[in-house]
Amino acid sequence: QALIPFLFLPFASALFPTSLTPHQFQNPISMRSDDGQWRCRVPVNKVAIVGGTHGNERIGVHLVTHFTENPELVTRPSFSTSVVLSNTAAVEAIGTGAGRRYVEEDLNRCFSNQRLNSEPCDAESVEMKRARELDMLLGPKHSEKPNSDFIFDLHSTTANTGVLLCYHQHDTFSAALCSFLQSRDPSVSLLLWPAGADLGLLPTVGRGGMTVEIGPMPHSTVNSTLLRRTMQLLQDSLDFIHQANTLQGLPPPPPQPPRVFSSAGSVDFPRDAEGRITGFIHPDLESKGELREGGALRDGDFVFQNLDGTPVPFDRATHVPSLSGQDSELYPVFVNEAAYYEQHKAFIVCNRVS
Repeated sequence: QALIPFLFLPFASALFPTSLTPHQFQNPISMRSDDGQWRCRVPVNKVAIVGGTHGNERIGVHLVTHFTENPELVTRPSFSTSVVLSNTAAVEAIGTGAGRRYVEEDLNRCFSNQRLNSEPCDAESVEMKRARELDMLLGPKHSEKPNSDFIFDLHSTTANTGVLLCYHQHDTFSAALCSFLQSRDPSVSLLLWPAGADLGLLPTVGRGGMTVEIGPMPHSTVNSTLLRRTMQLLQDSLDFIHQANTLQGLPPPPPQPPRVFSSAGSVDFPRDAEGRITGFIHPDLESKGELREGGALRDGDFVFQNLDGTPVPFDRATHVPSLSGQDSELYPVFVNEAAYYEQHKAFIVCNRVS
């Protein structure tokens, strides 16, 4: 089947600047035009598919096992693919096959340069020790020749995200790949990683990469429909990489930009003086498709419902004071994500950047 045209470079200079600061990817893979086609400026020679970064997000765990037993599914002629189970201790925890998010701390916050470059010590968490192992296996981070040119980190979420792909704003190859995937399936949403000087996310140890989120899916379970969608997305992605490497089958991009969002802030649950939650996500917000056309959150929209049934409307100045006075539309994402309760986040609000 012919590939659908993907969206990218006409808007690259505005959305995905190529100037890099020291904390960003070394020798990033980028895209270039050759006679109206696109190809990798730096060929993708080594791809990694990672699952189990959070041990109770089982879709990645099962896909890692499946691809390990069936390597032909992720094999392409122009690059090698490795399959890695990341937080093995959290995956095996409890003993029920359910796993837990982490043992001592979130593995997906352990990959900052500051932490990876610090001196190892006996008191380090299970996750930090594993992060150092994964950095050597898949990186090392910011090295001239990392062991991974591109990393797919597979996650699931309890939120109604559908397929959500997250990547660094300066990773132009991820931007092209995500634009292509959204052109094949317009329901795919794109979200830039949080801006910051030293991100601790697992894919940052490679030359490029992305976080694949898919939901809604209760933790410790697998939804077979969403599993199949993830498998198809990976197949399409690997095909894209091979065709970008070989300059075969990639048509010129169409004129419209991809639909991309960036995080603008987070909103906590209503709480009493002792910090206890007194209101939960309102059904109107719970049922809203995340990062969708027409899905902007406006002042007055119900976002919480108190225990006595009283609805709580959204108020930008109250709920996101840092955005008070701004008139940009806000879109909710990761609404009622179970893992974010401990972080005092009921949902995240985003700006649309294209």
